[in-house]
Amino acid sequence: MTRTDRRPRRRLDPEQRRTAILGAARDAFAHAPYESVSVAGIAAAAGSSEALVHRYFASKSALYLAVVREGIDELLTRQVAADTTLARSAPRRRVSTSIEVYLDVISNSPAGWSAPLRNPHGEFAAVAALRSQARERYVGLLRAILGLAPAQPQDHALNGYLGFLDAACLSWVTAGCPPEQRAALVGMAVAALAGALDAVGVPHALG
Repeated sequence: MTRTDRRPRRRLDPEQRRTAILGAARDAFAHAPYESVSVAGIAAAAGSSEALVHRYFASKSALYLAVVREGIDELLTRQVAADTTLARSAPRRRVSTSIEVYLDVISNSPAGWSAPLRNPHGEFAAVAALRSQARERYVGLLRAILGLAPAQPQDHALNGYLGFLDAACLSWVTAGCPPEQRAALVGMAVAALAGALDAVGVPHALG
């Protein structure tokens, strides 16, 4: 393909080029919903060309999937790392810390984080499956914190808590992510989890 622009491009090795493209895509999807992001814009931000972007990622949807996967892995890695340092702490503090990490991630990319919740039917099946797997991994983290084994109906309570957390965070994002509301948001989320476990008679030490 003949270049139509004459902007100088840095020579990068394949891994550096892929990293640059993925970084540009991460930033683009963090600040705008999927349909508003263009491959051309990502290419320009990465100092690349559309042809090069497609050499590493077959389509915009494949690039978005890579960004979502990276974001999920980073979030869970950060939450596990934070929880590991609190292994001897009370469950309430450990759950609260995991929520704080989540709020940090959300506040750094509110538009990108909230887009799937505002338009839940707009995501591809592969991305939806990835998010479903992430929820299962997070439920596993909650079980470890609370000392629970996989079982019903307590797993319903854990999944219900995650739904409440996302709904509350979406309201927080709509309000502009005010930092002074973070403590209240963490408190109500922990209370929602405790209430759900109370309803099914599961001891939890979240009080």
